[in-house]
Amino acid sequence: MAECKAEQERKEEERKAEFQHQQKEYEAEQARREKHRKARVATFERIIEQAPASFNPAQMRVFLRLLIHLDYSLLEEVAPHFANGDENTQLSDEEIVLAALDGTADEKLTGLALRLVLSDHVGIPHESQPDLLNEAEQVFAPKKPKAVKAQLDGSSKPKPAAVEAPTKKEGARKKAA
Repeated sequence: MAECKAEQERKEEERKAEFQHQQKEYEAEQARREKHRKARVATFERIIEQAPASFNPAQMRVFLRLLIHLDYSLLEEVAPHFANGDENTQLSDEEIVLAALDGTADEKLTGLALRLVLSDHVGIPHESQPDLLNEAEQVFAPKKPKAVKAQLDGSSKPKPAAVEAPTKKEGARKKAA
């Protein structure tokens, strides 16, 4: 009887340990996904901030791809941004977005268009779906390469200034003579 009880306690401890392990894995995955989601939101905002006044052919192709993948509930995603946090507004989502369109400066229209078509693609895509936010980032707001190589080369040292200083002094000496 004591052996049976000890065995049950051992199995219970194993189940608890396994549950805790699974819970930690779940929490780590949730933290990883949240970090990834925040990075995607930052990418979305960077694309909107760097929106050009007009599209080049590559940008137009990505924009049209985004239109093809457009979700009909897009106004539900976009309207809260333009409502400025006013949850009690009596306007429909369509009216809010149309008012935003009317109030948008000409040079910012492409940014508004990108916000409309990209807002549905901020979330992490399923495996079978293309990552359209990543495609848009590559053509609208490519990441700049880090300048680590320039610092490691030693080429950023002020060598020309050291060379110029003696020549100026020599010229001054010639004038004095």
